[in-house]
Amino acid sequence: MILVLRLLPAILCSLLMGAHASRAGWGLFAAAGFALFPLLFFVRRRWVLNVTRVLLVVAAFEWLRTASGYASERAALGQPALRLWLILGGVAAFNLAAAALLSGPRIAKWFDRAERTAPVATAAFLIAFGLLAIIQVKPALRLLLLDRFFAGGGWLELLALSIYAAFVADWLLDTPKIPTWRFRIWMLFSVVFFAQLGLGLAGFSKFLMTGALHLPIPAMIVGGPAYRGSGFFMPILFLVTIAFVGPAWCSHLCYFGAWDNAAARILPRTKPTPRWLPHLRWALLALVVFGAAGLRAAGVPTTVAAGYGLGFGLVGVAVMILWSRRTGVMTHCVGYCPIGALATGLGKLSPFRLEIGEGCTECRACTVVCRFRALELEDLRRRRAGIACTLCGDCLPSCHGTFIRYRYLGLSPRAARGLFVALIAAFHAIFLGVARI
Repeated sequence: MILVLRLLPAILCSLLMGAHASRAGWGLFAAAGFALFPLLFFVRRRWVLNVTRVLLVVAAFEWLRTASGYASERAALGQPALRLWLILGGVAAFNLAAAALLSGPRIAKWFDRAERTAPVATAAFLIAFGLLAIIQVKPALRLLLLDRFFAGGGWLELLALSIYAAFVADWLLDTPKIPTWRFRIWMLFSVVFFAQLGLGLAGFSKFLMTGALHLPIPAMIVGGPAYRGSGFFMPILFLVTIAFVGPAWCSHLCYFGAWDNAAARILPRTKPTPRWLPHLRWALLALVVFGAAGLRAAGVPTTVAAGYGLGFGLVGVAVMILWSRRTGVMTHCVGYCPIGALATGLGKLSPFRLEIGEGCTECRACTVVCRFRALELEDLRRRRAGIACTLCGDCLPSCHGTFIRYRYLGLSPRAARGLFVALIAAFHAIFLGVARI
């Protein structure tokens, strides 16, 4: 009974926010999202408790912001606003009181699941929620898909994606199952991306971003702007991602690389690959950039240039089928993809690192599971991952002595890993919602 009394104010606050969203014109789906949020209480994960507290505080500020807006309107009409401030200020105070009530041993006992991962999952939710909210308040963009079908649907999608980010963080912190969970969420993102493209090409234009189509090939992130001389949104997005999570673009966020990963997972890694393989990508990067610029300078029509790009992409698919599938190494990503070269090269500017402790026995168990060919014997002896490392984390459960760990400036390995997972889970959820052609 005491537990119910402590949760009840938070439930009432959610219902009030739902009513506020409806009255403010955010749409029925936005109102439903806020009103139904307390259903998450039945999940009983500790991050739900943390997130609820934060959102109640944010809601209190939203009530004060609303009161300020209405008070300004009444002042312009020469009308008093004291009663308005008392009512909405009381609602804001009620939200803060509801947040304060979500503490104590009984509450903690109810939200007892995934307590260890709660800080990271909470951070993933809040990062995703905050960044998506910035996108959502720009109605001209309409980047969230549900906004194109239902009024206020973007707010419901925003909430769902943020919840998903928290679950992804929980899953990725399950060390023994990192390769499995990473494979699943990465494939989900790629399937959603290409499914939306397929629906858009089939005539459902709402599934396309702008209607200005370009080839869904990673090399076109640099090749397209080099040919057009404009359209730098994707390169900027790519560089921003690199700044936050280093080379993890290649192991979590690339819609194309997921299929190379699927091909490489068919067989265990048994066949050796040449040491020069990761460096081949730099030559291909130069080919793509200077080739595209050359096509532009020569006045080659767009259709012909697109044909060259398509051919480059099809060769990449052949690399996956003929080599990745047979060697257990992601040959396309490691040796063929120009964006992979940029991601792992520029990724070295990121403070995130994968280090190998001095106690490493060089048993090479990690070498077998590393599909990116970043933990060869020479890398283990140098006590650092190779140039092709994408911070995927698949090697962590293979290390019997836990000598492989994440590093980020002065943070402890556990804190560094937590920060990385929070960021990559949030970015994954955001990309799932907004990445379309």
